[in-house]
Amino acid sequence: MPSLEVSHRSTVTPDQIDDLGHMNVRYYGINASAGTMALCKRLGIARPPMRSSYTRHHHEQMEGADLVVRSAVIPGGERLRIYHELRNNADDDLAATFVHELDHPAIDAPAFELPAHGAPRSLSLTTDALASAPAIEQLHDLGLAMRKPRSVDTDDTQGADTVPPANFATLLWGGVPFEEHEWVRTLPNGDRYAYAVMEQRTWIRPGPVALGTNIQSFRASLELKEKVGRSIAWCYDTDTGEPLVASEAVDLCLNLTQRRAIAIPAESRSDADHDFHPELAPR
Repeated sequence: MPSLEVSHRSTVTPDQIDDLGHMNVRYYGINASAGTMALCKRLGIARPPMRSSYTRHHHEQMEGADLVVRSAVIPGGERLRIYHELRNNADDDLAATFVHELDHPAIDAPAFELPAHGAPRSLSLTTDALASAPAIEQLHDLGLAMRKPRSVDTDDTQGADTVPPANFATLLWGGVPFEEHEWVRTLPNGDRYAYAVMEQRTWIRPGPVALGTNIQSFRASLELKEKVGRSIAWCYDTDTGEPLVASEAVDLCLNLTQRRAIAIPAESRSDADHDFHPELAPR
């Protein structure tokens, strides 16, 4: 198997730490995106738009950690796919692995297979949540609206005329929620707990999303186990009814005081009852 090439380096800064006390998932993705950009430059191609990305989180990273991204092209298939490993440079601790699928034909490359730790654990690399997305009217009828309708703004586009690929998550999670939920909760013994993303796959519609586009996001719970839950979220162009982005995630219930996984508390488990629709899983 060809060796992975260093494509990016970074250090975890204080502004990258979230309420859970570790580097926010957004910055894992930013590191991987920087690796994709660097590898595309080495290949002599302009950075193509992202079609889908898969992330598997392994170990949380804290403030001050020096990180390195190592990358390789995955040959075969219809589109260019790139594999990344994000590691702590001091002790080689594996932070996360990624598979990026780009809007570019596959290229000839040395044979490379995903290592076991980089392969999906619970999600699939063959589904298409945009192609199988339900009609926006169905999601309204099921009461699955997550955010109030809004227009794409300059926070989404970061001052540009269209949304940059690395910022598509704001289409899902930006804006005003219909219901406020506490991100971090307290157990009866006083310990604090929240949910940490363990796996995530995101699909992005080909083509730009312009400033001023009218959008709304929705969410459904797909599966609930002892310590993890699986869910999916979509964002739609409300004028055309077209899905713009979809994201499927597996979240682990984490005791923040003890830094360990715990069984999902009953109060939190009941939150998923009203939006539990496993039939809406991507196909």
